[in-house]
Amino acid sequence: MNFDLFENINFQNLEKLYELSLEGRDTSDIKINYSRDHTHVRENLNFLFENDIFEIEGDKIKVLKDKTKSFKEILINKIFQKNNINFVLLKQYLQNFTLDKDNKFKFKPDKYFNYQTSDMRNFLISLGIIKNENDEYIIINNEILNKIKKQKKSPFKLKEELKSKEQLGQDAEKLVYENEVLKLKKIDKTLKVLHIALEDVSAGYDIQSYNENCEKIYIEVKAVSKTNYQFHLSPNEYNISKIYNHNYYLYLLPVDLSNSKKFDYDKILMINNIKENLIDNSNIWKTENDGFLISKKNN
Repeated sequence: MNFDLFENINFQNLEKLYELSLEGRDTSDIKINYSRDHTHVRENLNFLFENDIFEIEGDKIKVLKDKTKSFKEILINKIFQKNNINFVLLKQYLQNFTLDKDNKFKFKPDKYFNYQTSDMRNFLISLGIIKNENDEYIIINNEILNKIKKQKKSPFKLKEELKSKEQLGQDAEKLVYENEVLKLKKIDKTLKVLHIALEDVSAGYDIQSYNENCEKIYIEVKAVSKTNYQFHLSPNEYNISKIYNHNYYLYLLPVDLSNSKKFDYDKILMINNIKENLIDNSNIWKTENDGFLISKKNN
């Protein structure tokens, strides 16, 4: 499971964004004020949007308020209620804890698992759900663990989540398509961009366009987190990339839910020569699952 979805997510950062948003500032002002003393604004903003605590309304953020609850209570309740991939990962991690003779839920992971789940662990510590004691992790509030274990994901909720992810991917393709159209108008107005994925999902790429030399290029679009640009490369996509080589591109488009377009196009990575620039480029990129789960290293 991809525990690094929690990379750079911290309760104190989330709480700061929440407090700034309560003041009625516009989104850009919130980012500026937050960034004076805190880091990773986009990742923490996206987390709040993903869990329905924030909604975007024009240039402002609409905040979920509840005067009877603290922000921590609001956050925990929303994560449970949303029951998305974040919750599934939390549940999977916390189910490792077992009750000891002192009526405490404890877990002592091996070094490898502790490293693999460090982002999740650090988030839970910052949230005050677990603490470290003599190289063991202890649940601070047993009621939270019981609540998590009882929570289940129905097939309907799973279907909804998959549909939402599919829509995000389609929105990413649409934005890339629109920008390719604008690009070709400057190069050669007779050239046309084709949104291949709307007709053939097995093609191994989403969009056919042209480069500055009027050569055809084949673009596979991936909606990614700006934290590590992680994405899945299917065997079919990899095989097609070897056929078209330098004319095959991966467009890695970071998700930014504080933006009305949902993405930060200024931070897009456009990568060709996939084997050379990604698979074999271990200085910058990490590959897992036989080379088809790829993420950017933090150098």
